[in-house]
Amino acid sequence: AHAQGLHDAFEKAWERQPAFQAQGYRAAELAARAKAAGSWVPAPPSVALRERSDRFNGNAGIREFETELAVPLWLPGQRDRQATLVNAETDLQRDALAAARWKLAGEVRDAYWQARSADADVVVARRRLDDAIGLAVDVERRLKAGDLARTDFNQAKGAEQAARAAVGESEVRKSRALQSFALLTGLGALPDGTEVPVASPPSVPDHPTLRALERTAAAADARLRQAAGDTRDSPELTLGWRRERSSSVDPYAATVTLGIRIPLATDSRNEPRIAAANAEYIEARTAIARQKDLVEAEIVASGRELAQARDALALAEERQRLAAENDQLLGKAFRLGEIDLATRLRIAAERYAADADVSRSRLDLGRAASRLNQAFGVLP
Repeated sequence: AHAQGLHDAFEKAWERQPAFQAQGYRAAELAARAKAAGSWVPAPPSVALRERSDRFNGNAGIREFETELAVPLWLPGQRDRQATLVNAETDLQRDALAAARWKLAGEVRDAYWQARSADADVVVARRRLDDAIGLAVDVERRLKAGDLARTDFNQAKGAEQAARAAVGESEVRKSRALQSFALLTGLGALPDGTEVPVASPPSVPDHPTLRALERTAAAADARLRQAAGDTRDSPELTLGWRRERSSSVDPYAATVTLGIRIPLATDSRNEPRIAAANAEYIEARTAIARQKDLVEAEIVASGRELAQARDALALAEERQRLAAENDQLLGKAFRLGEIDLATRLRIAAERYAADADVSRSRLDLGRAASRLNQAFGVLP
Protein backbone atom coordinates (compact mmCIF):
# COMPACT_ATOMS: atom_id res chain seq x y z
CA ALA A 1 0.00 0.00 0.00
CA HIS A 2 1.15 3.52 -0.76
CA ALA A 3 0.05 6.95 0.43
CA GLN A 4 0.27 10.30 -1.32
CA GLY A 5 1.01 12.28 1.82
CA LEU A 6 1.08 12.29 5.59
CA HIS A 7 -2.69 12.80 5.72
CA ASP A 8 -3.29 9.60 3.77
CA ALA A 9 -0.86 7.73 5.99
CA PHE A 10 -2.69 8.97 9.08
CA GLU A 11 -6.08 7.93 7.71
CA LYS A 12 -4.76 4.46 6.88
CA ALA A 13 -3.36 4.19 10.41
CA TRP A 14 -6.75 5.24 11.82
CA GLU A 15 -8.51 2.55 9.81
CA ARG A 16 -6.35 -0.04 11.60
CA GLN A 17 -7.34 1.14 15.09
CA PRO A 18 -9.85 -0.81 17.24
CA ALA A 19 -11.74 2.42 17.97
CA PHE A 20 -12.37 2.92 14.26
CA GLN A 21 -13.52 -0.67 13.81
CA ALA A 22 -15.98 -0.40 16.72
CA GLN A 23 -17.26 3.15 16.25
CA GLY A 24 -20.29 2.04 14.23
CA TYR A 25 -21.39 -0.33 16.98
CA ARG A 26 -20.76 2.31 19.65
CA ALA A 27 -22.98 4.70 17.72
CA ALA A 28 -25.64 2.00 17.38
CA GLU A 29 -25.50 1.39 21.13
CA LEU A 30 -26.02 5.08 21.91
CA ALA A 31 -28.81 5.31 19.35
CA ALA A 32 -30.55 2.35 20.97
CA ARG A 33 -30.19 3.93 24.40
CA ALA A 34 -31.60 7.20 23.08
CA LYS A 35 -34.55 5.30 21.65
CA ALA A 36 -35.09 3.56 25.00
CA ALA A 37 -34.95 6.91 26.81
CA GLY A 38 -37.74 8.15 24.55
CA SER A 39 -40.02 5.16 25.11
CA TRP A 40 -43.14 5.14 27.28
CA VAL A 41 -41.64 2.84 29.89
CA PRO A 42 -38.13 2.76 31.43
CA ALA A 43 -37.83 -1.03 31.05
CA PRO A 44 -39.68 -3.85 29.27
CA PRO A 45 -42.90 -5.13 30.88
CA SER A 46 -42.88 -8.55 32.53
CA VAL A 47 -45.46 -11.32 32.74
CA ALA A 48 -45.94 -13.72 35.69
CA LEU A 49 -47.94 -17.00 35.59
CA ARG A 50 -48.98 -18.84 38.78
CA GLU A 51 -51.06 -21.90 39.60
CA ARG A 52 -52.31 -23.11 43.05
CA SER A 53 -53.70 -26.61 43.53
CA ASP A 54 -54.24 -29.31 46.19
CA ARG A 55 -53.96 -32.23 43.82
CA PHE A 56 -50.89 -33.52 45.63
CA ASN A 57 -52.23 -33.18 49.21
CA GLY A 58 -55.94 -34.09 49.42
CA ASN A 59 -57.19 -33.38 45.93
CA ALA A 60 -60.38 -31.64 47.05
CA GLY A 61 -60.51 -29.75 43.79
CA ILE A 62 -58.99 -26.46 44.87
CA ARG A 63 -57.65 -24.75 41.79
CA GLU A 64 -56.33 -21.26 41.16
CA PHE A 65 -54.77 -19.83 37.98
CA GLU A 66 -53.31 -16.30 37.92
CA THR A 67 -51.73 -14.16 35.23
CA GLU A 68 -50.07 -10.83 36.04
CA LEU A 69 -48.62 -8.12 33.79
CA ALA A 70 -46.15 -5.68 35.41
CA VAL A 71 -45.33 -2.43 33.59
CA PRO A 72 -42.45 -0.24 34.94
CA LEU A 73 -43.20 3.49 35.24
CA TRP A 74 -40.95 6.52 34.92
CA LEU A 75 -40.17 8.36 38.11
CA PRO A 76 -40.78 12.12 38.02
CA GLY A 77 -38.02 13.66 35.88
CA GLN A 78 -36.33 10.29 35.29
CA ARG A 79 -37.05 10.26 31.58
CA ASP A 80 -35.51 13.69 31.05
CA ARG A 81 -32.47 12.81 33.15
CA GLN A 82 -31.94 9.63 31.14
CA ALA A 83 -32.21 11.52 27.83
CA THR A 84 -29.74 14.14 29.07
CA LEU A 85 -27.26 11.44 30.06
CA VAL A 86 -27.54 9.69 26.69
CA ASN A 87 -26.98 12.99 24.86
CA ALA A 88 -23.96 13.76 27.04
CA GLU A 89 -22.47 10.31 26.41
CA THR A 90 -23.10 10.68 22.68
CA ASP A 91 -21.15 13.94 22.67
CA LEU A 92 -18.45 12.29 24.78
CA GLN A 93 -18.16 9.40 22.33
CA ARG A 94 -17.71 11.81 19.41
CA ASP A 95 -15.08 13.95 21.11
CA ALA A 96 -13.31 10.93 22.62
CA LEU A 97 -12.86 9.61 19.09
CA ALA A 98 -11.49 13.00 18.05
CA ALA A 99 -9.00 12.90 20.95
CA ALA A 100 -7.99 9.35 19.98
CA ARG A 101 -7.41 10.50 16.39
CA TRP A 102 -5.26 13.38 17.67
CA LYS A 103 -3.17 11.03 19.81
CA LEU A 104 -2.71 8.67 16.86
CA ALA A 105 -1.69 11.63 14.68
CA GLY A 106 1.19 12.31 17.06
CA GLU A 107 2.32 8.69 16.85
CA VAL A 108 2.16 8.72 13.04
CA ARG A 109 4.08 12.00 12.87
CA ASP A 110 6.83 10.72 15.18
CA ALA A 111 7.15 7.44 13.27
CA TYR A 112 7.19 9.29 9.95
CA TRP A 113 9.95 11.72 10.90
CA GLN A 114 12.04 9.01 12.50
CA ALA A 115 11.83 7.03 9.28
CA ARG A 116 12.65 10.12 7.20
CA SER A 117 15.64 10.86 9.41
CA ALA A 118 16.89 7.28 9.14
CA ASP A 119 16.48 7.41 5.36
CA ALA A 120 18.46 10.64 5.16
CA ASP A 121 21.24 9.11 7.25
CA VAL A 122 21.48 6.27 4.74
CA VAL A 123 21.81 8.73 1.84
CA VAL A 124 24.63 10.61 3.58
CA ALA A 125 26.37 7.36 4.58
CA ARG A 126 26.28 6.06 1.01
CA ARG A 127 27.70 9.31 -0.35
CA ARG A 128 30.48 9.05 2.18
CA LEU A 129 31.14 5.47 1.09
CA ASP A 130 31.26 6.45 -2.58
CA ASP A 131 33.75 9.21 -1.85
CA ALA A 132 35.81 6.89 0.37
CA ILE A 133 35.96 4.29 -2.40
CA GLY A 134 37.03 6.93 -4.91
CA LEU A 135 39.68 8.24 -2.53
CA ALA A 136 41.02 4.71 -1.92
CA VAL A 137 41.29 4.12 -5.66
CA ASP A 138 43.15 7.41 -6.07
CA VAL A 139 45.52 6.58 -3.20
CA GLU A 140 46.18 3.13 -4.62
CA ARG A 141 47.05 4.64 -7.99
CA ARG A 142 49.46 7.09 -6.40
CA LEU A 143 50.92 4.30 -4.26
CA LYS A 144 51.78 2.36 -7.39
CA ALA A 145 53.26 5.53 -8.89
CA GLY A 146 55.41 5.97 -5.79
CA ASP A 147 53.82 9.26 -4.69
CA LEU A 148 52.33 7.90 -1.43
CA ALA A 149 53.39 5.44 1.21
CA ARG A 150 51.76 2.13 2.04
CA THR A 151 50.51 3.58 5.33
CA ASP A 152 48.52 6.16 3.38
CA PHE A 153 46.85 3.39 1.39
CA ASN A 154 46.07 1.49 4.59
CA GLN A 155 44.59 4.63 6.08
CA ALA A 156 42.41 5.21 2.99
CA LYS A 157 41.20 1.60 3.01
CA GLY A 158 40.45 1.92 6.72
CA ALA A 159 38.32 4.98 6.00
CA GLU A 160 36.52 3.00 3.28
CA GLN A 161 35.77 0.14 5.66
CA ALA A 162 34.52 2.57 8.32
CA ALA A 163 32.22 4.10 5.71
CA ARG A 164 30.91 0.64 4.79
CA ALA A 165 30.19 -0.08 8.45
CA ALA A 166 28.39 3.26 8.77
CA VAL A 167 26.21 2.38 5.77
CA GLY A 168 25.29 -0.95 7.34
CA GLU A 169 24.39 0.64 10.67
CA SER A 170 22.29 3.35 9.01
CA GLU A 171 20.45 0.79 6.88
CA VAL A 172 19.59 -1.23 9.99
CA ARG A 173 18.17 1.90 11.66
CA LYS A 174 16.25 2.72 8.50
CA SER A 175 14.81 -0.78 8.32
CA ARG A 176 13.67 -0.65 11.93
CA ALA A 177 12.11 2.81 11.48
CA LEU A 178 10.31 1.73 8.31
CA GLN A 179 9.04 -1.37 10.07
CA SER A 180 7.63 0.72 12.92
CA PHE A 181 5.94 3.03 10.42
CA ALA A 182 4.56 0.06 8.48
CA LEU A 183 3.17 -1.58 11.63
CA LEU A 184 1.40 1.65 12.50
CA THR A 185 0.03 2.56 9.07
CA GLY A 186 0.16 -0.60 7.02
CA LEU A 187 2.23 1.21 4.37
CA GLY A 188 5.24 -0.30 2.68
CA ALA A 189 6.83 3.03 1.72
CA LEU A 190 7.10 6.50 3.16
CA PRO A 191 4.75 9.12 1.71
CA ASP A 192 6.04 12.32 0.16
CA GLY A 193 5.67 15.88 1.38
CA THR A 194 6.09 17.73 4.64
CA GLU A 195 3.88 19.85 6.87
CA VAL A 196 3.81 23.60 7.30
CA PRO A 197 2.53 25.35 10.44
CA VAL A 198 -1.19 25.97 10.23
CA ALA A 199 -1.95 29.59 9.32
CA SER A 200 -4.99 29.99 11.59
CA PRO A 201 -4.60 27.69 14.58
CA PRO A 202 -7.69 26.84 16.63
CA SER A 203 -8.12 28.26 20.11
CA VAL A 204 -6.88 26.31 23.11
CA PRO A 205 -10.40 25.35 24.36
CA ASP A 206 -11.01 23.65 20.99
CA HIS A 207 -8.07 21.29 21.50
CA PRO A 208 -9.28 17.67 21.13
CA THR A 209 -8.08 16.60 24.58
CA LEU A 210 -9.76 19.53 26.29
CA ARG A 211 -13.01 18.99 24.42
CA ALA A 212 -12.97 15.31 25.39
CA LEU A 213 -12.37 16.20 29.04
CA GLU A 214 -15.17 18.77 28.93
CA ARG A 215 -17.50 16.10 27.56
CA THR A 216 -16.31 13.70 30.25
CA ALA A 217 -17.19 16.26 32.91
CA ALA A 218 -20.59 16.88 31.31
CA ALA A 219 -21.34 13.14 31.21
CA ALA A 220 -20.24 12.78 34.85
CA ASP A 221 -22.49 15.68 35.81
CA ALA A 222 -25.41 14.02 34.01
CA ARG A 223 -24.72 10.74 35.85
CA LEU A 224 -24.55 12.66 39.13
CA ARG A 225 -27.93 14.30 38.48
CA GLN A 226 -29.39 10.94 37.52
CA ALA A 227 -28.03 9.26 40.66
CA ALA A 228 -29.30 12.08 42.87
CA GLY A 229 -32.73 12.16 41.20
CA ASP A 230 -33.41 8.45 40.77
CA THR A 231 -33.38 7.57 44.45
CA ARG A 232 -35.28 4.33 43.94
CA ASP A 233 -35.95 1.73 41.28
CA SER A 234 -38.85 2.35 38.95
CA PRO A 235 -42.30 1.58 40.36
CA GLU A 236 -44.40 -1.02 38.57
CA LEU A 237 -48.07 -0.97 37.64
CA THR A 238 -49.52 -4.48 37.85
CA LEU A 239 -52.62 -5.86 36.19
CA GLY A 240 -53.69 -9.40 37.07
CA TRP A 241 -56.39 -11.87 36.15
CA ARG A 242 -57.31 -14.76 38.48
CA ARG A 243 -59.54 -17.80 37.89
CA GLU A 244 -60.25 -20.00 40.95
CA ARG A 245 -62.55 -22.48 42.69
CA SER A 246 -62.71 -23.75 46.28
CA SER A 247 -63.63 -27.37 45.51
CA SER A 248 -64.32 -29.68 42.66
CA VAL A 249 -68.11 -29.06 42.94
CA ASP A 250 -67.82 -25.25 42.88
CA PRO A 251 -67.79 -23.31 39.63
CA TYR A 252 -64.75 -21.26 38.61
CA ALA A 253 -64.85 -17.55 39.45
CA ALA A 254 -62.75 -14.90 37.73
CA THR A 255 -61.38 -11.73 39.28
CA VAL A 256 -59.23 -8.85 38.08
CA THR A 257 -56.54 -7.18 40.26
CA LEU A 258 -54.92 -3.78 39.77
CA GLY A 259 -51.95 -2.72 41.89
CA ILE A 260 -48.71 -0.80 42.06
CA ARG A 261 -45.32 -1.88 43.40
CA ILE A 262 -43.17 0.93 44.82
CA PRO A 263 -39.52 0.13 45.65
CA LEU A 264 -38.12 1.95 48.66
CA ALA A 265 -35.07 4.21 48.58
CA THR A 266 -32.08 3.06 50.60
CA ASP A 267 -28.64 4.55 51.25
CA SER A 268 -26.93 1.34 50.21
CA ARG A 269 -28.36 1.81 46.72
CA ASN A 270 -27.86 5.54 46.22
CA GLU A 271 -24.71 6.58 48.10
CA PRO A 272 -22.20 4.50 46.03
CA ARG A 273 -23.67 5.80 42.75
CA ILE A 274 -23.60 9.42 43.92
CA ALA A 275 -20.05 9.11 45.30
CA ALA A 276 -18.78 7.51 42.08
CA ALA A 277 -20.37 10.20 39.90
CA ASN A 278 -18.97 12.92 42.17
CA ALA A 279 -15.48 11.46 41.97
CA GLU A 280 -15.64 11.20 38.17
CA TYR A 281 -16.84 14.78 37.85
CA ILE A 282 -14.13 16.17 40.16
CA GLU A 283 -11.41 14.19 38.37
CA ALA A 284 -12.57 15.49 34.98
CA ARG A 285 -12.72 19.13 36.12
CA THR A 286 -9.29 18.86 37.72
CA ALA A 287 -7.85 17.22 34.61
CA ILE A 288 -9.22 20.04 32.43
CA ALA A 289 -7.24 22.71 34.27
CA ARG A 290 -4.06 20.63 34.20
CA GLN A 291 -4.46 19.67 30.55
CA LYS A 292 -5.04 23.30 29.57
CA ASP A 293 -1.71 24.25 31.14
CA LEU A 294 0.00 21.36 29.33
CA VAL A 295 -1.49 22.35 25.97
CA GLU A 296 -0.47 25.99 26.35
CA ALA A 297 3.05 25.01 27.45
CA GLU A 298 3.42 22.60 24.52
CA ILE A 299 2.31 25.28 22.05
CA VAL A 300 4.91 27.72 23.40
CA ALA A 301 7.67 25.08 23.43
CA SER A 302 6.82 23.90 19.91
CA GLY A 303 6.84 27.47 18.60
CA ARG A 304 10.29 28.05 20.05
CA GLU A 305 11.48 24.73 18.64
CA LEU A 306 10.30 25.76 15.17
CA ALA A 307 12.08 29.12 15.37
CA GLN A 308 15.28 27.43 16.58
CA ALA A 309 15.04 24.86 13.77
CA ARG A 310 14.88 27.64 11.18
CA ASP A 311 17.97 29.32 12.64
CA ALA A 312 19.80 25.99 12.86
CA LEU A 313 19.07 25.23 9.21
CA ALA A 314 20.44 28.60 8.10
CA LEU A 315 23.65 28.02 10.08
CA ALA A 316 23.99 24.45 8.81
CA GLU A 317 23.60 25.54 5.18
CA GLU A 318 26.31 28.15 5.62
CA ARG A 319 28.61 25.60 7.23
CA GLN A 320 27.87 23.20 4.36
CA ARG A 321 28.80 25.85 1.81
CA LEU A 322 32.11 26.52 3.52
CA ALA A 323 32.87 22.81 3.99
CA ALA A 324 32.09 22.06 0.34
CA GLU A 325 34.35 24.87 -0.79
CA ASN A 326 37.19 23.64 1.43
CA ASP A 327 36.67 20.07 0.25
CA GLN A 328 36.87 21.13 -3.38
CA LEU A 329 40.00 23.22 -2.91
CA LEU A 330 41.86 20.79 -0.67
CA GLY A 331 40.78 17.81 -2.76
CA LYS A 332 42.55 19.40 -5.71
CA ALA A 333 45.52 20.18 -3.48
CA PHE A 334 45.71 16.52 -2.42
CA ARG A 335 45.69 15.33 -6.00
CA LEU A 336 48.56 17.73 -6.69
CA GLY A 337 50.45 16.39 -3.68
CA GLU A 338 50.30 19.65 -1.73
CA ILE A 339 48.65 18.19 1.41
CA ASP A 340 48.87 14.84 3.15
CA LEU A 341 46.17 12.18 3.38
CA ALA A 342 45.31 12.88 7.00
CA THR A 343 44.39 16.46 6.15
CA ARG A 344 42.38 15.25 3.16
CA LEU A 345 40.43 12.80 5.31
CA ARG A 346 39.78 15.44 7.96
CA ILE A 347 38.39 17.87 5.41
CA ALA A 348 36.23 15.14 3.87
CA ALA A 349 34.90 14.23 7.32
CA GLU A 350 34.02 17.87 7.94
CA ARG A 351 32.11 17.98 4.66
CA TYR A 352 30.20 14.78 5.48
CA ALA A 353 29.35 16.17 8.90
CA ALA A 354 28.15 19.42 7.31
CA ASP A 355 26.03 17.53 4.78
CA ALA A 356 24.54 15.41 7.54
CA ASP A 357 23.79 18.53 9.61
CA VAL A 358 21.93 20.16 6.71
CA SER A 359 19.93 17.01 6.06
CA ARG A 360 19.16 16.65 9.75
CA SER A 361 18.30 20.33 10.13
CA ARG A 362 15.84 20.20 7.25
CA LEU A 363 14.16 17.22 8.79
CA ASP A 364 14.17 18.91 12.20
CA LEU A 365 12.41 21.89 10.64
CA GLY A 366 9.72 19.64 9.17
CA ARG A 367 9.41 17.75 12.43
CA ALA A 368 9.09 21.01 14.36
CA ALA A 369 6.28 22.15 12.05
CA SER A 370 4.48 18.84 12.64
CA ARG A 371 4.93 19.14 16.39
CA LEU A 372 3.54 22.67 16.38
CA ASN A 373 0.48 21.50 14.44
CA GLN A 374 0.15 18.59 16.87
CA ALA A 375 0.34 20.99 19.81
CA PHE A 376 -2.44 23.08 18.25
CA GLY A 377 -4.57 19.95 17.90
CA VAL A 378 -4.47 20.01 14.09
CA LEU A 379 -4.52 16.67 12.28
CA PRO A 380 -2.24 15.97 9.29
